[in-house]
Amino acid sequence: DSLQAQLISMDLIPTLVELLGLHSHNAALTEMCLIAFGNLAELESSKEQFASTNIAQELVRLFQKQTEHEKKEMIFEVLAPLAENDVIKLQLVEAGLVECLLDVVARTVDGDREEDISQLKTASDLMVLLLLGDESMQKLFEGGKGSVFQRVLSWVPSHNHQLQLAGALAIANFARNDGNCIHMVDTGIVQKLLELLDRHVEEGNVTVQHAALSALRNLAIPVVNKAKMLSAGVADVVLKFLRSEMPPVQFKLLGTLRMLIDTQG
Repeated sequence: DSLQAQLISMDLIPTLVELLGLHSHNAALTEMCLIAFGNLAELESSKEQFASTNIAQELVRLFQKQTEHEKKEMIFEVLAPLAENDVIKLQLVEAGLVECLLDVVARTVDGDREEDISQLKTASDLMVLLLLGDESMQKLFEGGKGSVFQRVLSWVPSHNHQLQLAGALAIANFARNDGNCIHMVDTGIVQKLLELLDRHVEEGNVTVQHAALSALRNLAIPVVNKAKMLSAGVADVVLKFLRSEMPPVQFKLLGTLRMLIDTQG
């Protein structure tokens, strides 16, 4: 760690990013830069330095050119820790990473090879992570009319559990302010979540149950949404999970019900 800290203080990061930009056609040098970035990106102090470079553009450009699974994985391993930083989240969104991730999802969703399953999980997880930043989330929401928002919504009715999970978590992340919540309830998202939950009463995927309940809880925060959600039958569907023996699901279920009936808002 102390060696990493020394390298950061010596301004190695901007130099390496510049090197990557100039020599992205050189496979050996690119790989060396990615390994170095992977080792440095975990440190909090490095993220601030990365944010002052054009790392987002360089990594997205590099990702767009890759055809090999291993190379894409290497880039993903750098992107994931960097995307924990809110400034870099926005830079990655502006550099076009989201379109790359949506392409990966579309290409791998029906694949049954191990690398397809792995890439689908990594891409959809990273998409959810980008939505944790307020600015990046709002930019992608685009008043509820954004194509990215619409594509992510289409994951919820998917037959793929990983995409159902990512779709529900994405809705929970979009539902972080009243305006977004009101728009989403008015455009029928609650029904999609209820249908998803209904499928999981029997299938019983706990992570999907938990994510869908989280999304419903967030959507129920604005006072104007509560009556609409109750009349849509949210309480009836949620109560089906009382028989769950999983504490996280029970806890989230109670939180969702409480939010639905709490008129103090």
